[in-house]
Amino acid sequence: MNEKSLPTTHSGAQLRHRYPSALPLFVQQVKNHRRRLVSSAIVLTLAALFVAPLAFARIMRNTIDPVAVVTDNGRLVIATGPISCTRGEQAFLHVTVTQRATGALAEGSSRVVCTGNDQQWQVHAATQGQATFGEGPAIAVAIARTAFRGEITDAHQWLVDVTLVGE
Repeated sequence: MNEKSLPTTHSGAQLRHRYPSALPLFVQQVKNHRRRLVSSAIVLTLAALFVAPLAFARIMRNTIDPVAVVTDNGRLVIATGPISCTRGEQAFLHVTVTQRATGALAEGSSRVVCTGNDQQWQVHAATQGQATFGEGPAIAVAIARTAFRGEITDAHQWLVDVTLVGE
C-alpha cells in the first residue's frame, strides 16, 4: 500500500511540506467564497433599497374638510380634504355623504397621484335615489386605498361631521 493513501494525522507544517499546493488552493477558495458573499450582500442591499419603500408605503395624513358644498338643487355634494401619501403611489378615494334630516345619500370617487407632500383632493358625490341635500349638518365618510404598480399598499377609512353650504 502506498504511504500517501494511508490515513494519518499531520500538523499544518507537515501538510504544507508534504502538499505545498494545498494551502494556496484553500486560501483561493476562501477568497472566492468571500467575493461571492460580498457580491450577494451588495445585491441584497440594493434589492432592499427598492423593496423597503413598499413595506413602508402608506397614507400619512388624511381628513375631510369640515365644510362641503351642495349644488345642482341638492343633487351634488363637493367634498374636499388633504391627503399625504407615499410618492409615486396612486390614492383611490371613495366618498359617501349622508344627511339624516333629508335622508339623502351621495357617492363619488376620485384618484390622486401621490407626491409625498400634502395634497388637496376633491370628490363630486352625486345623490343616489330621489332625496336631495339641503344646507346644514351631514356626515361624510371617505375610504382611500393606495397602490404602487398595481399592488395595494394601504387602506384607510375616516368619518367626519360636515356642514353643507350652498354655492
